[in-house]
Amino acid sequence: MIALFGGSFDPVHIGHLRIAEDIREYFSLEKIIFIPAYHSPLKPESRASPEDRLNMLKLSLKYNRYFEISDFEIKRKGKSYTIYTAKHFVEKLGYYPGFIVGTDAFLSLHKWKDAEKLIKLLNFIVVGREDFNIKDLEKYIKEHFPEINFYFDEKNINKNKTGVYFYSKRRIDISSTEIRNRIKQNKNITYLVLPEVEYYIIKKKLYRG
Repeated sequence: MIALFGGSFDPVHIGHLRIAEDIREYFSLEKIIFIPAYHSPLKPESRASPEDRLNMLKLSLKYNRYFEISDFEIKRKGKSYTIYTAKHFVEKLGYYPGFIVGTDAFLSLHKWKDAEKLIKLLNFIVVGREDFNIKDLEKYIKEHFPEINFYFDEKNINKNKTGVYFYSKRRIDISSTEIRNRIKQNKNITYLVLPEVEYYIIKKKLYRG
């Protein structure tokens, strides 16, 4: 089983990497494919260019043989609708892959393009946050996607049918927004990103404006 991890990664940080590795181990995944968005439809335009965000991912993932990068959404350009990415990978893999998503993003799934079709193409791995009540997730799924199965404590993802799997074993309170704000305030970002990424950001003078 392969899982997809989409996002702006603006920039990619330690939290992204550790959570991805935890999820890979927990669900015994073959690999995780990071997919940087060209432009996330429900977010403001990224601060760093697609090329810079892709380069920072390459620097971050080179140490882990279970991590890969796909530039599918960047090459496609325009708004990065997950439905197109899902169709591409289902056709490529021949099964329904996992898709890592934060709780807040998942709770807006009904606003995503072709959400009813999307829920039938991906196994959503929802990463819980510290203040999250699992009953809120159950209520949301029943209200918007009652036909989908929800698994609270299941480690084996069935690649032949789709469902929602909850993961809440480790929480890392780091955000790309925090990192960008620290840079604007001339504060260091050491230990929030890998050293190579910190050097890249400094060298390219990213997030200064």
